[in-house]
Amino acid sequence: MSVKNSSATFTAIPCLVWSDRHAAMALGTGVKKVQELARMKLLPGFKVGRKWWFDPEAIYDWVRSNGKPKESTECAGAARV
Repeated sequence: MSVKNSSATFTAIPCLVWSDRHAAMALGTGVKKVQELARMKLLPGFKVGRKWWFDPEAIYDWVRSNGKPKESTECAGAARV
């Protein structure tokens, strides 16, 4: 019986949920702020035990509907000066 090496056909599994650290990096803010927004039910997420988890698509939708990219708010502030 021979075993074929399947490493050549291996495909990466996409990340289906983000930790609070991943969400914070994607949003350009701190972990504590992400946890606070989730606790206040302003940011879509769920808690398993002591850890917060986030659906990346829900985060993207939240940014599209509520949030603005960090760069655009900084540019707007710089334009007023």
